[in-house]
Amino acid sequence: MNRRIRKILITNAIALNGGDAAILHATIAILRRCFGEDIEVTVHDMAARASARYYPGLSFRRDIYSDIAEWSRGRARPSLAGLVVLAAVMARNVPLLGGALQTLLPPPLRRTLNDYVEADLVVSSGGTYLVPHYSFTSKLFDFMIAEALGKPLVLFTQSLGPFPRSRRRLLLRAILRRAHLILVRDERSFNHLEELGISPERVVLCADAAFALAPEGLQGRSFSPQRPAPRIAISVRDWPHFKSGSGEDGMERYFRAMAVLVNDLVLRRDATVTFISTCQGTPEYWTDDSRTAEEILRRLPNALHKNVTIDRQFRRPAEFIAELATFDLAVATRLHAAIMSLCAGTPVLPIAYEFKTTELFRRFGLGEAVIDIEDISPETVLDAFEKGAAFWSAHAEEAWATAKEERAAAFKAGDYLAQSLLSVRLAE
Repeated sequence: MNRRIRKILITNAIALNGGDAAILHATIAILRRCFGEDIEVTVHDMAARASARYYPGLSFRRDIYSDIAEWSRGRARPSLAGLVVLAAVMARNVPLLGGALQTLLPPPLRRTLNDYVEADLVVSSGGTYLVPHYSFTSKLFDFMIAEALGKPLVLFTQSLGPFPRSRRRLLLRAILRRAHLILVRDERSFNHLEELGISPERVVLCADAAFALAPEGLQGRSFSPQRPAPRIAISVRDWPHFKSGSGEDGMERYFRAMAVLVNDLVLRRDATVTFISTCQGTPEYWTDDSRTAEEILRRLPNALHKNVTIDRQFRRPAEFIAELATFDLAVATRLHAAIMSLCAGTPVLPIAYEFKTTELFRRFGLGEAVIDIEDISPETVLDAFEKGAAFWSAHAEEAWATAKEERAAAFKAGDYLAQSLLSVRLAE
């Protein structure tokens, strides 16, 4: 059965985001373990040209919706998108007519559509993009093309929902009901899909793919609150989606709270602090966490600056994990900075900006030490640090056992996928 899967198309990738790059590399590792090292993988990424410069070992193509946007240049985009869907439907059902319709498309778009035509499997990258505060039109279009061509569509480890009642909800339900398999990384996402009307038989709870980047013999460390002069890594991010007040007010609370934490770490614990994150060093990307770190540094007394560094270097996922292994503890707002810290064997204290972080670290027993960004303040962040440090002092062994389970569960996604494909072929 596995021999029939030779060409895999991974869509909805954003490799300029280091967390998404970790998901991408881990997903490819899982697929190669499942289907063999010789599979051919093509990655659709809206910033394909830039991503290819940072990751020359991968084959990138711009995503199909971006191709349509450039082709239409804002004119009659729905009609042009409809032509692409029609070409996909005809390619499956009336190949000669489908081929004729494809000749009407510009060469770049024709090549992109051909990636779907030739693929044995379409995998939508893991992550968080099917949520209310993001536009997911391009994602839905990707799903429609895969389904129009009759390709098995798999959504890799996702956090998604909730889905408020709207026309967009109805369209999403119609499309996801036809997905071959949906892998979710938390029970809340599973419940959101059930509420949407997606059969639980198509949904599997699985670990975040990035845990597959952890070494097989993962050896984690503890963290003592009394440790002298610790090296602390801090991952920060911009967050415009605060529910209480404006995004500007929310970020000011965040800046102030993080500055108080750094001040406390340096003065009371004699720590050295390095701001390092998964989104830095790629000017082509829409955000750079180094700029957020600068805002926090501005709120610190000048005397503390010698103890604080802003790391602006771009690192690939394996390099980022290796760097995090040099720290005693990490405080991470970016979820995948937190996950890669665990992959490095470095204790981590998470700040949750979406439920995905809370759901993950509840499994580790760190629930009381997870800070919700909505509630962040100098008091809550200092309290959470104390609780988190105490946790990693007393319960590190249990937490690292959980991390190993997450790694095994990440690779288990390949087994679920293989079993799912086999069951469909047997039914045929």
